[in-house]
Amino acid sequence: PEPAAAWQGELDATQFKRKCPQATSSEEMHDLEARSRREDVEDCLYLNVYTNQVPGKCKVHMAVMFYIHGGSFRVGSAHDFSPNYLLEQDVVLVVIQYRLGPLGFLSLQDESIAGNMGLLDQLLALKWVNKHITQFCGDPNKVTIFGQSSGAAAVSFLMASPLATKDLFQRAIIQSGSGLCDWAVDYNPVEHAIRIAKKVNCTSTKIKEISECLRKASPYDIIIAHSSFLVIIIMEGQAVKGTNGGNHAVIQTAGKNKFLIEDPKISFETGNFYKMPTMVGVTKHEGTFFLGNIYEYILERKTANNKRPQLDDFFTEVALKFSGIEDTTGAISDVFKDKFFQQNEMGNFTAMIPGLVDICGVTLLKACTLKQARKNSKYNDTFLYTMNYLGHLTKFGYGEEVNYPFPGGVAHSDDLIYLFPYSKGNLSEEEMVVAKTMVELWSNFAIYGKPTPATGVFEWPPMTNNFGPYLRIDAHNAIRQNFIDEYTI
Repeated sequence: PEPAAAWQGELDATQFKRKCPQATSSEEMHDLEARSRREDVEDCLYLNVYTNQVPGKCKVHMAVMFYIHGGSFRVGSAHDFSPNYLLEQDVVLVVIQYRLGPLGFLSLQDESIAGNMGLLDQLLALKWVNKHITQFCGDPNKVTIFGQSSGAAAVSFLMASPLATKDLFQRAIIQSGSGLCDWAVDYNPVEHAIRIAKKVNCTSTKIKEISECLRKASPYDIIIAHSSFLVIIIMEGQAVKGTNGGNHAVIQTAGKNKFLIEDPKISFETGNFYKMPTMVGVTKHEGTFFLGNIYEYILERKTANNKRPQLDDFFTEVALKFSGIEDTTGAISDVFKDKFFQQNEMGNFTAMIPGLVDICGVTLLKACTLKQARKNSKYNDTFLYTMNYLGHLTKFGYGEEVNYPFPGGVAHSDDLIYLFPYSKGNLSEEEMVVAKTMVELWSNFAIYGKPTPATGVFEWPPMTNNFGPYLRIDAHNAIRQNFIDEYTI
């Protein structure tokens, strides 16, 4: 990405700009197809700045909260995150957009399509904030980057990137994800790019020719090809660990600006990352999101019912494969079955649901998020949490009507309902109390580097060992000592 040029006169910033091209509803895809013929649909690198002071007439310069949205690096936009709750505190909120899917992450590991374009967009947005945020009453020396799901992975990528400098951000909040999760990095980017390219009729075997062909293809055609590729991968039960390509970070071997030069797992293991105060956490039922994918794309097609004893091993094996865990001997499956199921539940999908939710949640999010917290806590204050409050609103299904034989619970992304107003409904009185608490914890951390700086109802201490202490956020908050307790619901 390149910095935007200056302009003369006034800029109309009263309307949201278009979201970055993405595979969403059929209506939006038809619109994208039409616009691709007449305009540059990739002109989408905009950010929203929200402040409770009058720009240019600042009484004080406030801490900045820089939000990176999730959505598997495939979907999402800055429009989706309203500032109403967070601006009750003395912070400036910045919500960014970045290129998504293959337009932001496809990599042929060559100079033309090197990969990590979406991450470089995020870095450029941080540089913009560093240069201009004082005009909006923000303090460029007090910037907290925070993100959820793939946005959380992006936060940890920024901490590990050699291109990120200490003047750009000073604190981090990592919600339900990490660059240490197996799904975060594409370990076979060229193979995946070639498979996707073939679906756009770029059939050469030479990287340079494939690159030239892709650059001539329309963004619409590339996104459609990528979506088709992902459906095949998911139906094969291979959703993570380097098999889900075209929309994840890569360890670059080409390109002028290499965002990642080594596996983030190595960076955090060896201490080769930007160390800072960090908040890290998950939601209680992270696994329902992934179990929903497994049920929709795999189990329904292979008759997940409650009547077949031969399914004793099938459900566990599918969950492990989807999580990217190789279990050639069956030993891991046996350990997981002993940990997460009763013997009389085996083969009964309904009875196995809580255990399957646990397996998906632990293997795909909770364990890698805890690992992120552990690595950071060696060097700096790290505040660990789990969001366990069950309200009447949920992001389970992301607005779509889902017909799964299990509830979402405190699902993946439900924590966002209490940080950003949710369009699907209003919070109850009790839920508003939870939202107020979370907003204060998040903004206090951005302002002071601690979520509970003053003596209040409770004190949230930083981690002192590999398992805690940690905060369990609920109608009645509690400090707990062993985060492994959250591995089972």
